[in-house]
Amino acid sequence: MAAKIKLQRKGTKNKPYYRVVVQDESSSGKAAIIERLGQYNPLLEPTLFEVDKEKTLAWIKKGAKPTDRVRILLGKAGIMEPVDLAALPKRKSKAEEKKAASEAPKKEEVAKEAPAATEEKPAAEAAPPVAVPPPAAETNKEEQK
Repeated sequence: MAAKIKLQRKGTKNKPYYRVVVQDESSSGKAAIIERLGQYNPLLEPTLFEVDKEKTLAWIKKGAKPTDRVRILLGKAGIMEPVDLAALPKRKSKAEEKKAASEAPKKEEVAKEAPAATEEKPAAEAAPPVAVPPPAAETNKEEQK
């Protein structure tokens, strides 16, 4: 059984708070939790992040993997090694994601339409031009009658 340490959202609309829980990785977000480790409330000033350090470390030793957000919070709390936030990849805004998604097919279409670049042979290696015979004399049907 692979376990994950993750945040479980509670609260009402626009007033979230979270429980730090251990849950089976393959189960859905609403599935039964294995153990509750603490809580996190980002709306309080300063933010509230309380977890049972011993339980958390015990679950990590058992092989439970924290999610990215929980990993950052555990690093700030001093339970795990701090995460270098500057090294993390930046999240794109929704507008940038839409723009990138709309441009991707265009680039593929252009690549499909354009033939592959071929190297031109030097003039010495190029095939000599082929002489095309002149077209046969066309006769008028009226002249034949």
